[in-house]
Amino acid sequence: MPEIEIRPATLDDLNDLYFVALKTGNSGSDATSQFRNDQMLGEVFVGPYVTHASETSNLLSKSGKTVGYGLCVLDTDHFQNLCKKHWWPQLQIKYAELKQFSEDEWLVREIFSPTPSPSEVLKDFPSHGHIDLLPQVQGKGWGRKMMVQMENQLKNLGSPGFHLRVSAYNERGLKFYAALGYTELLRRGDEVVVGKRLSV
Repeated sequence: MPEIEIRPATLDDLNDLYFVALKTGNSGSDATSQFRNDQMLGEVFVGPYVTHASETSNLLSKSGKTVGYGLCVLDTDHFQNLCKKHWWPQLQIKYAELKQFSEDEWLVREIFSPTPSPSEVLKDFPSHGHIDLLPQVQGKGWGRKMMVQMENQLKNLGSPGFHLRVSAYNERGLKFYAALGYTELLRRGDEVVVGKRLSV
């Protein structure tokens, strides 16, 4: 078995994937203790993908330990509708007592009123995803390899374009995407949407 490899992510990996989400959830830095619990970030940004888009969910493993992920979906609109029916309701029940705080806490607000990808980008860039790697494997080419993995998966499924939503404060991430040929599609609030056309 290679020391570092990309493999499919499964539901059995969720706890490890949630840990990666937590350790990279503050615009690429550690977000421990910033939210109500250490699971919530993963429940919002990882769980729906592995559950409802397992065929395009990827995990980066180092000596058997999860050190990163690349999660994407072919059809953003379809995925958002699936989550609206099958993912968000269970979280809304779990965190029902927090609903009154939703105006003050953006992550709680995402559970009760998820922010969709901008509709104006979906015609040319219908697929979307995100990627997070722990610091120990950053800067070694694995981010690029994970992006290529996702792009190839989406191309093979017939997608014409791929977009990602990035924190405007994540300067390193924005530079990374630019180096891979992603261009800024739009900005809204603290978020930058970048996209790349996929040749099919």
